Amino acid sequence: MDDMKSQERSDGQSKQTLPSDTNLLPPPTALDILRYRYHHGVNLGGIFVLERWLFPNMFPPHAEGDSELDAVTTSLSDIGVIPTKQKWEAHWNTALSDQDIANLAYHLLVTTVRLPIGYFTLDCQSAIGTPFRTDAHRVLYSQAGQAMARLCARLFSAGIGVFLDLHAVPGGANRDSHSGTSSGRADLWTDSRNMGLLAHCVASIASVVAAGQIPGIVGIQICNEAISGAPGAFDFYRHVINAVSAIDPSIPLYISDGWNLGEALDFTAGINTINQPLLPPVVVDTHKYYCFTEADKAQTPSEIIRRVGTELQEISSKGNNVVDKGALGCVVGEWSGALDPRTWAGTSAPEQEELQRQFGDVQSQTWARRASGSFFWSTNMMGNVGHAWNFKHMNRLGGIAIPAYLGFDFARVRKDSERAFDQKESLKNKGFENHLEYWREAAPQQEFEPWRFEEGWEQGFQDAVAFWCMRSEQGIQGAKRGVDKIGLLDLWILKRLRQLGPVGEFVWEWEHGFRQGVESAQKALG
Repeated sequence: MDDMKSQERSDGQSKQTLPSDTNLLPPPTALDILRYRYHHGVNLGGIFVLERWLFPNMFPPHAEGDSELDAVTTSLSDIGVIPTKQKWEAHWNTALSDQDIANLAYHLLVTTVRLPIGYFTLDCQSAIGTPFRTDAHRVLYSQAGQAMARLCARLFSAGIGVFLDLHAVPGGANRDSHSGTSSGRADLWTDSRNMGLLAHCVASIASVVAAGQIPGIVGIQICNEAISGAPGAFDFYRHVINAVSAIDPSIPLYISDGWNLGEALDFTAGINTINQPLLPPVVVDTHKYYCFTEADKAQTPSEIIRRVGTELQEISSKGNNVVDKGALGCVVGEWSGALDPRTWAGTSAPEQEELQRQFGDVQSQTWARRASGSFFWSTNMMGNVGHAWNFKHMNRLGGIAIPAYLGFDFARVRKDSERAFDQKESLKNKGFENHLEYWREAAPQQEFEPWRFEEGWEQGFQDAVAFWCMRSEQGIQGAKRGVDKIGLLDLWILKRLRQLGPVGEFVWEWEHGFRQGVESAQKALG
């Protein structure tokens, strides 16, 4: 039956009167759109979790190591608590200027930023027993949470949502210095105490977000770049998901794929079901780099560019069927234009620039086609990190494909929506008739509830138009142009199905209708 449902024909000619009224759910809110739209994004790396290569000016020259803790420890020893506090607070408050935010929002057309933070950033009692436990650390970070909230508010005022990424967690989710220390250990996964501290930290952040104290938060990532095969990771994720559910189940949670996208998607599909209405939506964060492994280094730029086009097949092969398989959502939380020097060997400077552009362009187009968002690493760095890691440079080069609809002027948007509503009834009639004709031929002896398809179609069409028009109707604070499309479509359908409540065995007809309504609206809108 599932296979039959997925092969619905588009050329039926059956005639049947549609129900005269539909039961529409409440329209999407501005926060819904911030959270569920396609995320054209960038990381704000190195602001609240230092990395030496991004902000070397924050590290005393003789500091050993490249992590936040290395910089803090050396600075505290050199100049003391208050001067260090003043230096760190100045960094938090000035790393992204108002002009920078305006450039991101209105020139580079960023919808969402991924903001790496540490467990020490907010006062969530999660540094007890960790290297950030001393009185000096408590003084140093006493204003970090407020600085983070101010930055989020400034971004929100320009129409940019913020995806909070717990980049540094107790014990470390990975062995790299960007996890907050240079310990070289990933002890989050082997120490239940560390897991308890992180769970408490996520719950504390969720409470602050639920209370409206930080505006525009599109989601919280439980940890960044979990090591491959992290023991107990999915049990831990489930524990945190349940904890956040008790606070505010509307807050999307993001999990690291642990370098195994298929496994992570399978886990989230079991969470994101219509039978578990009280759980938060869970999205998978995957990272795509092509400069670190020996296999990457052995390939030419052209070989890697061709390889990119085959990525993320797991999403399309597993998704698009919320009722039977659960909802999937995936973003590429980090990617760049960087390739290893061995890969570039044998290419001239003009060739390298063009290949660099192609490499970035094919990545951003692939992520837009198969994922629900992507976040380039990174922007506003002070270090000499190279153009391939620089969001502004890659945009100037033409290496980042900005979705054209993000730049539509509002006059056009209003005309598009009027045209779409003029076509709505004929499009709905055609879709409904095709649905009826298909099932009459595929299962002539079976009774269905085709009116559910019609209701789903109407809801999908209305929701797609609402996403499209929210900016032009002043629903998104600070928006000056552009439209939005539903990016996390499976998860948005899941949200709508949970709002709809139990509807029986033919709920799949509603989902089919919803998807076709969204597709019809987006085609009519242009």
